[in-house]
Amino acid sequence: MANEVSLSASMRTNLLQLQNVQKTIAQKQQVLATGNKINSALDGPTEFFAAKGLSQRAGDLSSLKDAMGQSISTIKSADKGLTKISDYVDQAKGLATAAYAALGTDAASVATRKALAAQFNTLRDQIDKMAADSGYGGKNLIAGNG
Repeated sequence: MANEVSLSASMRTNLLQLQNVQKTIAQKQQVLATGNKINSALDGPTEFFAAKGLSQRAGDLSSLKDAMGQSISTIKSADKGLTKISDYVDQAKGLATAAYAALGTDAASVATRKALAAQFNTLRDQIDKMAADSGYGGKNLIAGNG
């Protein structure tokens, strides 16, 4: 028969070793290409399923981390808004104190209180706008829709 090749025992051994080396090289190339030490359940069932579970857990933790980042940004936005609102409230206290000092019934006192009331109303509108603008990602802790 023309297809038969007779090999000596040492040649057969060398051929099997070369085939095993080729198989090992293919496995190592797959590990290098994917970055995974275990690529299938056949490579190591225990390690494969443990790695699969850890990968899912890492994904869950990443999602939680992103959610925490969003929460922190929402709180920072509310904090900045509250700081600015606190400044406006201090200004409003000053206006109220000035209006209290001008409690007289004369025309100048009435005009002063009217001007202070207009300024107070402007500050109140700014406080409302600041409260409405102190949101992040659809959440506003100051305006109450957080």
